[in-house]
Amino acid sequence: MKQLIKDIRKNLILIVVIFAVWFGLNWFFKGFCPVDLILGIPCPGCGLTRAFFLFFTFHPVQAFFYNPSYPFWLILIVAALIRRYYFHKSLAPLKRALGVVAFITVAVYIWRMKYSFPSEPPMVYDENNLFAYIHPVYSVFISHLFH
Repeated sequence: MKQLIKDIRKNLILIVVIFAVWFGLNWFFKGFCPVDLILGIPCPGCGLTRAFFLFFTFHPVQAFFYNPSYPFWLILIVAALIRRYYFHKSLAPLKRALGVVAFITVAVYIWRMKYSFPSEPPMVYDENNLFAYIHPVYSVFISHLFH
């Protein structure tokens, strides 16, 4: 518990900034993902927040549909928490596992972009993105690229 409090104090400014940015983006743009806000397409992590929420509200199968890579992230987070706060060890050995989980997430993303974009949420195109406002042809380009 002492280490957790120490880590929170050490990173308090960063934590506050992250929550402020998250709240501000959600308040003004109804979303948080920079890829979605700028490009209008989902990012590799798209659906992870909803998947975690569904998992923790006892809907693991439904969570899988929002982002199939969520179990790997969940295992990695639990391993990191146990390693850091139970065994009081460095997280450095988990770098390779982080790389593997990130690779899995990107592979799942590529598969989802090929087979479920733009028809199945959360893999949908958001027409209210920055690029579409800057250049209207962008929306046409995206729709032709993925059909």
